[in-house]
Amino acid sequence: MLPPRAPLPQVDPDDYAGRLAIVIPYRDRAEHLSRIVPHLVTFFERDRFAMAIPYEIHIVEQAPGGPFNRGAIKNAGFAIAHADADYVVFHDVDYLPIWADYSRVRRPTSLIAWGVREAQGDGPQDTTGCVVAIPVDDFVRVNGYSNDYRAWGYEDIDLKDRLRRAGLGWARRDGTFTPLDHPDGGFAPGGERTAALHHTKAVYTAKVAMGAAGFGTEGLSTLAFRVERTLQWTRNGVPQSHVFHHHVVLG
Repeated sequence: MLPPRAPLPQVDPDDYAGRLAIVIPYRDRAEHLSRIVPHLVTFFERDRFAMAIPYEIHIVEQAPGGPFNRGAIKNAGFAIAHADADYVVFHDVDYLPIWADYSRVRRPTSLIAWGVREAQGDGPQDTTGCVVAIPVDDFVRVNGYSNDYRAWGYEDIDLKDRLRRAGLGWARRDGTFTPLDHPDGGFAPGGERTAALHHTKAVYTAKVAMGAAGFGTEGLSTLAFRVERTLQWTRNGVPQSHVFHHHVVLG
């Protein structure tokens, strides 16, 4: 049974006039991608609040070769999309909204409260990833995500540290999402952390030991990437002018 839906908010028209860019970092999850894109498009067509939001979806796929770098791919998505946006939602490919508030945020905000996998934290209050909305100016102010975390995890925890050190608050909304099943690269079936997660934790721990110098000195400003090609998503054979699939090479 789903949790009770939160009361409808008092609507400020300005909250639904802000331009939204949804960035989906992606690699090797074709089944998930085939579900989330039509689901999001349908959600924005049918939800009586979301349908008012001017939005684009940017799928940002890292080219084969080398470990997946979620932070760098999110930064690349931001670099591609932010010029036409007021705020950005970084959206994991494996979370489908049932009810969620995608309206404009005035500070960094987690949009998910229900549906978070246990392995990703102790509950919604512990979640800094999955589905996160950030004003464009705030993301630039903290130099985006770190590019130093590869393979699995910690780029979202690092971002929260950057926001805290910049004096930016963290808000939460009462969204309900359905998580899609997938192998967990951070935890073994028995719940033990994998070597990949131990490595990224060590990177984060070293940054903490450096203090302020460990956060924000790299990120958007040091990102190197190129777009190999950009395709438009098609629906029933018709290209959708607001949904883009970018193939990106890092480095």
